This record gives sequence, structure tokens and C-alpha cells, in this order.
Amino acid sequence: MLHLSSRSSLSKIRYQARKRGLKIRADGTGNFSVISIQTEPPRPLVGADHVPLWCVEQIVLAPLPERPPRRKRMARPVEPTPIVEEVAPVEAPVPAQAGHGQEPFRRLIELLQARGGRS
Repeated sequence: MLHLSSRSSLSKIRYQARKRGLKIRADGTGNFSVISIQTEPPRPLVGADHVPLWCVEQIVLAPLPERPPRRKRMARPVEPTPIVEEVAPVEAPVPAQAGHGQEPFRRLIELLQARGGRS
């Protein structure tokens, strides 16, 4: 059993507790309480209320479990692209306007497209 013989041992335990998000409070009976300051409102750990200092020391200095490894990014599965059938473009008939000479211009464009000009 560890008895409180010097303040330095208590200060070392309190320092370690602070690193883990805990606070150690002495009650009036010579026992101590281990309080979690990571919760709101801060409250004592279950079973660590009004316990002797040797028990507090075991609670605070017990090794923590290893942290799980960081999650690796997974490649998202590629969704298949929907199949789109090729459809020939539909040309709407252009109404001929009288007196503007639309027909010869259209014929010129068709001749140029047939020779491989720009479309």
C-alpha cells in the first residue's frame, strides 16, 4: 500500500492524470477521487470515487491500449457508364424565304461538306 509520504509523488500522479484528461481531488477522509474532465459536466470515473492513493496510482499509470491504425482510403468502385446509342442528328427542314436566295447558299454548303470541308 502506498501511503502519502511526500507531495512530490502526488504531484507526479496528478501530472500524469492531466495528460490523460483526468483530475485528482482529495476528499476530507484521506482518500481521493479521479474525475474525468473530458465530459461535461466533469464527473468521477466509475469505481474511482473515494479510493486510496495507491488505487488512484494504478488507475492513472495503467498502460493505455494501442490506438487502432488509421483508416486507409479505399478506392471507390467505378460505376459503369450508361450505354448511349448513337443517334443520327435530325435536321429540321428550313423554310425557304422568297426573294432571299436561300437555296443556292444551302447547296453551296452541301457541296463543301461533300468535299470534306468543315461541318
